[in-house]
Amino acid sequence: MLSVEILGGVGEYGRNCFYIENQRQAILLDCGIMKDTQKTPPNITSNHIEKLAAVFISHSHIDHVGALPLLQNMGYTGPILMSHTTAQQLPLPLPQVRTFYPDTIGKWIEVNEYLAFQWGYSGHLIGSVWYKIRFFDEMIFFSGDYVVDSYLLKATLPEEDGTVYDVAFIDSGHAEKCIRNLEVLQQMAMYVKAHPNHSFIFPSSFSGKTVDIMTYLSEHTTRAIRVDAKLQSLLAHYEEEHENIWPNKVMLLERLKQKQDSDHVLYFVSEQEAAQVEELAKDYPTAIFVHTGYSRHAYNPARLKHISEEFFYKTHPDYWDVVALSQRLRARQTIYFHSTHTNLTTTFPKEELKHD
Repeated sequence: MLSVEILGGVGEYGRNCFYIENQRQAILLDCGIMKDTQKTPPNITSNHIEKLAAVFISHSHIDHVGALPLLQNMGYTGPILMSHTTAQQLPLPLPQVRTFYPDTIGKWIEVNEYLAFQWGYSGHLIGSVWYKIRFFDEMIFFSGDYVVDSYLLKATLPEEDGTVYDVAFIDSGHAEKCIRNLEVLQQMAMYVKAHPNHSFIFPSSFSGKTVDIMTYLSEHTTRAIRVDAKLQSLLAHYEEEHENIWPNKVMLLERLKQKQDSDHVLYFVSEQEAAQVEELAKDYPTAIFVHTGYSRHAYNPARLKHISEEFFYKTHPDYWDVVALSQRLRARQTIYFHSTHTNLTTTFPKEELKHD
């Protein structure tokens, strides 16, 4: 019988880390830290390490991988499983990383005699995945960070083969919202067109959202796009990982090559590069700042006297997405994570979860 311990990530936005024990063996789902000044780690101890047989990593954001060095320091030497693209995005290589490639999608991959998994794309970031895990006789689903309607990235789910999940971990990062991403992209394009005499600055994260927005605006406006060096490696992964992208989408880099001349461009700059953001603001005093998610400014917005506008682009499931995922998976136990709006007691109204 599964024993689940939440080491972080439930009832909070960060340090995702879920410990599951079965027959005196254990696995870990993600191992992140908080995105705060203290970089708060998960509540992992040496007792957890002793039984740990494998770690499953959904993607490379620090709230999902930031505590992996802590595991090493505590003596963990077992496999750390992740997609090959996620492994390329890690800031430091880890010797026990075990990667899988697109040709294994949907297939069972054996870790040892009692542990195997399938994986699929989760739509949150290039290389991000979900897991279907067989742990002895129990079945587990872990969504990782999941985006139902990314403009570019595929989001899949396991085949409906009659599997009954003993526990499902479902991302509920935007459970308090109801958003349709295509509508947000359309609104952004209209706003850009309505301000032809302004440049735009997009403080951006290393995420699928950033490339979705770049791509849509490159297709639906005449503006040239500039991307800072911190985000260039993100674009490179899109050229290398075609299986992760909807096949009917025009690749961004081709669009960028076509649009180099413009007086009023769209700048995508890492939101963590405070000096660069503020330098751009100084160079372009009439530029409009566009914020597309929860505000976590590394720079001081009070010093920037620019026009700003907000368009919230979904990077996690919203309320109706969470309901639909819950209905599709129908697990015996569902744990919602990645939000201050959900916790271990969270359920959804039964009338919303009627079976088909």
